[in-house]
Amino acid sequence: MNQHSLSAAFVAGLVVTTLCSIPDGALAAAKSASKSALAVACESQYQRTRPAPKVVDKVLQAHARWLEDRESADGRRANLCRTDLRQLRLTTASLERANLEGAILKGANLRSANLVQAHLKGADLSQAILDDANLEGADLRKGLLAKAHLNRISADEAAFYGANLQGAFFREALLERAHFEDADLQLADLSGASLLDGYFYGANLSKANLTDADLAGTDLRRTNLRQATLRRANLQGALLDSATLDGTSLVEADLESAYLDDASLVQADLHEASLRGADFRYARLTNANLQRANLENANIEGANLAKARLNSATMTMSVLYKANLTSANLHGARLHHAVLIDAHLSRADLQKADLTEVYAPKAHLQQARLAEANLELANLVSADLSEADMSHTIMVQTNLQEANLRGTNLSAADLTGAQLNNADLQQANLRGTNLAGALGLVQAQLDQACLDEATQLPSDLQRPKACPSPRQKRK
Repeated sequence: MNQHSLSAAFVAGLVVTTLCSIPDGALAAAKSASKSALAVACESQYQRTRPAPKVVDKVLQAHARWLEDRESADGRRANLCRTDLRQLRLTTASLERANLEGAILKGANLRSANLVQAHLKGADLSQAILDDANLEGADLRKGLLAKAHLNRISADEAAFYGANLQGAFFREALLERAHFEDADLQLADLSGASLLDGYFYGANLSKANLTDADLAGTDLRRTNLRQATLRRANLQGALLDSATLDGTSLVEADLESAYLDDASLVQADLHEASLRGADFRYARLTNANLQRANLENANIEGANLAKARLNSATMTMSVLYKANLTSANLHGARLHHAVLIDAHLSRADLQKADLTEVYAPKAHLQQARLAEANLELANLVSADLSEADMSHTIMVQTNLQEANLRGTNLSAADLTGAQLNNADLQQANLRGTNLAGALGLVQAQLDQACLDEATQLPSDLQRPKACPSPRQKRK
């Protein structure tokens, strides 16, 4: 055995010998002391009592002198932890840095009170009136504030971790950089509140009212915002990754550059919302209302937008790589320069949509409605457009190489300069279609399609035998 091993063995033996020599009672006392050190003791002489208002007034007077001069002989910091102060009138009271941990303040009137950096951990403030109070930096962790009135409070950097705030009123409150992690804010009213750079990770905000609230840069990851109202709310740069916003109203909300990766927005109302540069990767937006929403430069990769309403939406340069837009309504939508690689748009309504210069190779557009859409300079290489309605579309210089156009209605469409190399035109309706300047088109392709006398052909190709009309087919 080498010297290092001998030293290690000696130290280990010494530790075991020392521990064994300590009496059992001493070990138990050490454990007890450790636990009591971790627990915050309440040393108030008023704990578990209901002092008379005059007694409370004397405590507050001594506290005021302590705030003015910490070394004052007759000044003393207020210690009312676990004290029963319910229904007490404490309007405009100066309770800065006061110890009110675990205090019962249910229904108390603390309107315009000074509670800056007050210790209110675990306090019961349910139904209390705190309108216009100053709670900056206050500790309200695990507090009970159900149906409390906190309108217009100043509570920047206050801590509400795990607090019960069900049905609380925070109208026009200042709550910048406040902490609400794991707090319960069901049915709370935060309309017009300023929550800039706030923290709500894992909080419950279901059915909460956040109309006109300022939530720019706020951390709302994994929050429950189901059926909440965020109309006209400012959520610029907010973090909403994995948040639940099913049935939530975000009408005219500003979510520019917000992060909604893997968020759930099923049946959410984003009517006329600003979503420029937002991150919707793999988000669930089935049946969502995005009418006239601005999704310019948004990243919607892998998102589920089946049956979503996107009519007249702006989606210029948006990324929809492998997104699911099955049966979605994109009537009149602007998708100029959008990326639609391998996107699913079967049975989607794209009538009168601006699809100029879209990059959509291998896109799935079976039975899609594209009548009167503009597809100029679009890349639809190997796209599946079978049985789609593309009548009266503009496809000038569109790349349709190896595209599936079986049974597609291309009647009266303009394909000047379109590339049709190896495109499948079997049973395609080319009646009245302008193919005069089409590129890569061969006779074998035309022979499988349906043309009429109004179809314009390249000079080197012949008009095949006419297909039976749809009426004749039905007979």
